[in-house]
Amino acid sequence: MVNNAPSLLTVVGVTKHYGKLVANDEVGLILDRGEVLGILGENGAGKSTLMNILSGLVAPDRGTISIDGQIVCLSSPRVAARLGIGMVHQHFALVGALSVEENLALGDDRWGRLPIDYRSLREKLGALAGELGITVDFGARVDALSIGSQQQVEILKVLARDPRILILDEPTAVLPPDERAGLFQMIARLKARGTATILISHKLEDILDVCDRVMVMRRGRVVSTAPVGGSNRADLVRLVVGDDLPAPEHRGSVPGKIVLDVRGLCVHRSNGTRAVDDVSFELRCGEIVGLCGVEGNGQSELVQAITGMIKPNGGNIVYELAEGSLAGPVDAGTLRRNGLAHIAEDRLLHAAIPSLSLNANWLLTNLHVPLLNRRGWLQHRALVAAVGAAIEQYAIRAPSAAPKLRQLSGGNQQKLVLAREFSSSPLLVIAAHPTRGLDIRTVDFVQRELLRARDRGAAILLLSADLAELWQVADRIAVMAQGRLRGPVALKDTSQQEIGHWMTAP
Repeated sequence: MVNNAPSLLTVVGVTKHYGKLVANDEVGLILDRGEVLGILGENGAGKSTLMNILSGLVAPDRGTISIDGQIVCLSSPRVAARLGIGMVHQHFALVGALSVEENLALGDDRWGRLPIDYRSLREKLGALAGELGITVDFGARVDALSIGSQQQVEILKVLARDPRILILDEPTAVLPPDERAGLFQMIARLKARGTATILISHKLEDILDVCDRVMVMRRGRVVSTAPVGGSNRADLVRLVVGDDLPAPEHRGSVPGKIVLDVRGLCVHRSNGTRAVDDVSFELRCGEIVGLCGVEGNGQSELVQAITGMIKPNGGNIVYELAEGSLAGPVDAGTLRRNGLAHIAEDRLLHAAIPSLSLNANWLLTNLHVPLLNRRGWLQHRALVAAVGAAIEQYAIRAPSAAPKLRQLSGGNQQKLVLAREFSSSPLLVIAAHPTRGLDIRTVDFVQRELLRARDRGAAILLLSADLAELWQVADRIAVMAQGRLRGPVALKDTSQQEIGHWMTAP
């Protein structure tokens, strides 16, 4: 029997310009009920613009969008939600100081205005959460939850409106393996209910594990749409970049002098609990030490203490940098002027200012550089040349010659931060998730840059949730669990299975 029903979602000829940049160029898409469609593409390929159009955040210049065969106008997120489209963005929009149930009630007048009917909310959304395998503590403060639990709250908030189409933007970027599996189980339950899902991800394993079809975009255009069944990682790489990318050549290192010496370090959270508990290790020039662990086990606080962003509550840190020994605590500015580079975990919070230009963002950590600052006078030509060279070398896609950072895609924002931090040939690099949210080609580029920096003598601490990445570039590896450090050990003396056990052992 032939099914003549129209597809759930049909996109035809959608085009969007930002100045001279064509973000979407005659994009077409078909999505059926209960289907999971993966979208791949390099940073700046137009994926986020297309999803923002579908969720009502951005209006296309031309093209049509149809739901159940009827052309619709997605003039706002509220209209899109009413028509059955819900989107969970990569950067959460939760209010950390509020409880889970208060966040779920925000902007949703179905639970009443004042007073809010929290009992009804808990009953209905608790039942939905149970059906989808989501564990939720309605009374917990959001800022006390793990990243994975916060994501579940975001998803539940969108699913509360019973969308027929769920858009997930890089949902596994910050998830450990066990929570990634839980997310995919939820997607499978939604699929069984007939809900269609669009999954944007740079992780090829996500596409292979959960998607029915994959759509590949390059420079704003759809270049391929194909079933996932029977495909492997190499097939997807060829679809995205057009050829195979060889793994970075990882020769054994010969570490030199100690650049960073951490002894008995203790860092407390704002609630008084210990985030970092008596941690000691050494980092030498000419080596990469990988640091991994389940989110919330003290890695972030360790990095913040080493980079001078917070003061430790105990222990000592000694740096051997440009002007000799510096004993901690040392402020972030002094460390930078002496050769420390920091690729921050959250670029929009600690590494960049979206409302400023690319040139101004470059100066955030480079005002002390003699090439750009002569006796207090900014050398504008040198600045423009430096940023221009970074744009070319890192293939940063920008809509104009002098854009604001917020006009760039998230991946291109990260590329600018990476270019800025590597530009000074630093002696010590603290890199927290530097490839998170980047496309395949740029991940490869960043990994090669890390290895090049190591080979010219830099000491690198690489924080990553991706064990496969650490195995490609690290010389030694350490695990943070419950605030304590295990390792570092040479990769040849351990295995991914053992490291995974260290990460999850009580």
